[in-house]
Amino acid sequence: MDMKKFDELNYYEILKIPMNSSYFKIKQAYKDALSLYDQDSVPTYSLFTREERDEILKRINDAHSTLIDDNKRAAYDRMLVDSGQVEAPISFRTKQYQSSMRSSGSTMADKDRLQSKMKEKFSMESIQNLSKELFSKELLSGNDLKKFRKALGIDIMEIYSITKISISVLNAIEENRFDRLPPDIYLKNFLKSYAKILQLDPQKVVDGYFKTICLSHPADG
Repeated sequence: MDMKKFDELNYYEILKIPMNSSYFKIKQAYKDALSLYDQDSVPTYSLFTREERDEILKRINDAHSTLIDDNKRAAYDRMLVDSGQVEAPISFRTKQYQSSMRSSGSTMADKDRLQSKMKEKFSMESIQNLSKELFSKELLSGNDLKKFRKALGIDIMEIYSITKISISVLNAIEENRFDRLPPDIYLKNFLKSYAKILQLDPQKVVDGYFKTICLSHPADG
């Protein structure tokens, strides 16, 4: 399997398990995947470079940490269904229907929790200094956004649960994978939503990020 194909797999496909897998099955599949792609693995040793192997192991660890956490797994499953990557199992559709009446209130509760967390974090001098360091410059990269998000203690699944921006798009934004970004009109709205979650100036984030995109794709001639 080449890296491109591997990168397109969802977490269940990476671990080679069905969506209804038990906690024990997930743990076992995780161990199997690690042993298969470890640097000492004979079957895959010659198939990937060290950088590719590191990226694969990172994806495996991301899959494991998401699927063993009930809240993260529920949000991830919802994202897979909402984005059309998988068909919702009957049990999932039932849960989705039962929770539909609570979705609006749940989103508001998530926002309230994040705002409370943000208020506490922004009172810290280290966060204030990091904000000045990252966002006082003209250019803004996805890594800047990711660094600040992590400093605030916000998980990417929390951003998805509130904004409904797919995980693949959020990852593309944070990792500067410009070839995988949506059209500009959608990207601008996504960046604004992302910025609001982190309590940043939406227009400044959009302008800084798009300047970075322009520099990576200089005009011909």
